[in-house]
Amino acid sequence: MQTMNSLITEPLGLYGWKKAEPVLLAALLSEEPLLLVGAHGCAKSFVLERLAEALGMEFRSYNASLINYDDLVGVPLPDATRTKLEYLSSPESIWDAEVVFIDEISRTRPELQNKLFPIIYDRRVQGRLITRLVYRWAAMNPPPTDEELDEGGALYLGSEPLDAALADRFPYVMSVPDWDDLTPADQKKVLADQFAGRHEFPVAIRELVAEARKRYEELVPELTPRLTPYIVTLVPKLHAAKYDVSTRRATMLMRCVIAVHAAREVLFGHGGRGATALLGDGRVRTPCAPIDLYDSARLALLNTLPDRARRRLNAAELTAICKAAWDLSIRDEADPLVQLLKIDDPVLRLRKMVAERLVVPPDRAAVIIGEGVAKAMPHLRRGLALATYLGIRERADIPATTVELLAKEIHGVFIACDRTCTVTPEKSKIARAVGARVADANQRFGAESAFSQHHSNLLNSHLPDGLANMREVNEASADFESLWKEFGL
Repeated sequence: MQTMNSLITEPLGLYGWKKAEPVLLAALLSEEPLLLVGAHGCAKSFVLERLAEALGMEFRSYNASLINYDDLVGVPLPDATRTKLEYLSSPESIWDAEVVFIDEISRTRPELQNKLFPIIYDRRVQGRLITRLVYRWAAMNPPPTDEELDEGGALYLGSEPLDAALADRFPYVMSVPDWDDLTPADQKKVLADQFAGRHEFPVAIRELVAEARKRYEELVPELTPRLTPYIVTLVPKLHAAKYDVSTRRATMLMRCVIAVHAAREVLFGHGGRGATALLGDGRVRTPCAPIDLYDSARLALLNTLPDRARRRLNAAELTAICKAAWDLSIRDEADPLVQLLKIDDPVLRLRKMVAERLVVPPDRAAVIIGEGVAKAMPHLRRGLALATYLGIRERADIPATTVELLAKEIHGVFIACDRTCTVTPEKSKIARAVGARVADANQRFGAESAFSQHHSNLLNSHLPDGLANMREVNEASADFESLWKEFGL
């Protein structure tokens, strides 16, 4: 297991941030905008101000909920020739800044948000380049969840989901750890560290950034061919999961993965001279195992999506999407598993695997079966499980746990039992509808045919309460017949 010494956050007394250090360094080396999303009191502004100080750069901090546009750029006045505007600015204006930090950006008035677009993304005001500006950083509190709004208990009522176009200007959108995200050991360190006084970085931050930037430039031609199929595969999966990924974001994601990988190599002491050489005490970098590119891709994905500025993200879901896209991108197009993983609907994926008898590894087949059955509509689930069981029962390599999952779903189809229940008019109507569908199948296929017997047992196993209305009866019957033909049973 690779371990990384904290060179940026823990030296400042910030504990629990270490996993995010490659993202901070990636934003520094790439000079692209960074948005921090976290609760109040998480040291968002502190870490950025200290980084600017360590870089020896002119720093400006603005509270977006309080400022006017004139506070940023000054008052526009015609120049002596009256052919262009000059800005009558104060020492606090943006023109001489090298680092700009916009706090509370989600509390900005809409008209000011629109004017921040070109500053953040293009470093321009009214088309005029802010020549010295390098870093554009911002911070916001997490937007309230729907549940918090419904219950009236949202912690940050003034923090609105960030405008989608503005959020899309930030290549890096990073979640900042809160107290509850820290380990008990880190919580104790935070409490004790408040009395430790000012901390200094153990490395020269300028040199660290230069080292990472050099490694990034080396990695671009090396990693682009490998990452291209991954990004092409990943974006449709993110779209299917309702994540906002524009063409701009796809290109950003490519850069972010490479930058994060370069940062991880340097922080792990693997890039060029390595981080240990930057300590200036004569130590030599200790060789370590190659840095896993997939881990860099996953970390970049978790810290680039603009959706984080509008809602809470599901890290487990994103990790699963990343892994599926990664695995798919390294396989041959002719691989049956590739054909399946390109299908985002789990039910359709399962149907294709069984219908075409695609030979995929048993562990992947088990996942496809489990996901497909779980995602089926409740009144169609048993029919899909039954048809799947009949279609794969000759495969001896299917894991026993998967067969057990199917058996649990369909056991009622194979076990005859007597049931006594109170028959309401609605239940009587559903029972008659089941009888009619069974009779129709018997007439068309023959009462003794395998299909008719399985079809009859399936529909009757739902009685008395498994089917809510006649529509569900008809759909369950029709879907099973379609599956029977599709699977060649």
